[in-house]
Amino acid sequence: METTLSLADKSGVAHARRRAVEMAQALGLPDRSQADAALVVTEAATNILKYAGHGEIVLKSTDDAGASSLDVIALDRGPGIANLGAACSDGFSTGGSLGAGLGTIARHSAVFDIYSIQGCGTALFARVGEKAAAEHPRFLVGAKSTPKRGQDINGDAWSVRHAGGNLWLTLLDGLGHGPLAAEASRRAVDVFMRADPAALPQEVLRDVHSGIKATRGAVMAIARFDPVNAILSFAGVGNIVGIVNAGETTQHLLSTDGTVGYNMRSVRPTEARWAPGSVFIATTDGLTTRWNLNRHPGLISRHPSLIASVLHRDFARDSDDATIVVVKAL
Repeated sequence: METTLSLADKSGVAHARRRAVEMAQALGLPDRSQADAALVVTEAATNILKYAGHGEIVLKSTDDAGASSLDVIALDRGPGIANLGAACSDGFSTGGSLGAGLGTIARHSAVFDIYSIQGCGTALFARVGEKAAAEHPRFLVGAKSTPKRGQDINGDAWSVRHAGGNLWLTLLDGLGHGPLAAEASRRAVDVFMRADPAALPQEVLRDVHSGIKATRGAVMAIARFDPVNAILSFAGVGNIVGIVNAGETTQHLLSTDGTVGYNMRSVRPTEARWAPGSVFIATTDGLTTRWNLNRHPGLISRHPSLIASVLHRDFARDSDDATIVVVKAL
């Protein structure tokens, strides 16, 4: 369950607050968490209007180790926050809002993070709900996916599964747009989720290739994260872009030309070191090929949901389905 709410005037604040409470209720969150959701969304939305003029609030349900929660992501392209440290401290009033300050928002969130650069806008992430014990403490995952402007159905898809201590991830772009593209991606995800956890990513790709031949096909990438052996295994077909950032270095993960389900050639697998602090980022071609981290200093250290949301905000194209998935090693 996910919804994106545009903010252009004060009526949008009340609408966002109501929608957040409705989603919190639908998730079965207790009254305290519903009140937290109302506070977080009201403060974040009011700040957007006051300092940026317009922006958006994204609300999405999350299941974290069996505990439901509501993720709130606030995005704008405003002037940014000059002194982020002061803004996050108690007693700092944003002016014209609840006066609670970002510090209070953080205390009313199970998880909180914020990223802002002067002249480049602000992005805030807050997870509202009970803080669950981490079932898979070695990984954090975040993503942002949107359909082509004017389309209700997204032809991109992504999914993760945990097996044998490893994290498996796939990212797909069904050829074209709309229902037929979405069907190709959905069938590919089904095969991926049933795959033998002892298989290699390129072997799973071959299984998917056989399993979706009745569809129009898709470009696809599969990554297996093995924290015990500190290895990321990657295999891709088509124009999925993948990188691994390890602080001072960035490794590009190469895909093979072709289309899964149609004309897939021999797949060339790639490996990269996967250690605490490593960050994996993969995108479909709905993000411009010019995307990079150079204009976003410090972003790589933020929560994966913030990384995905900021890069999608700044590099996604309305003319295509656009998806970015981020995985961070803890």
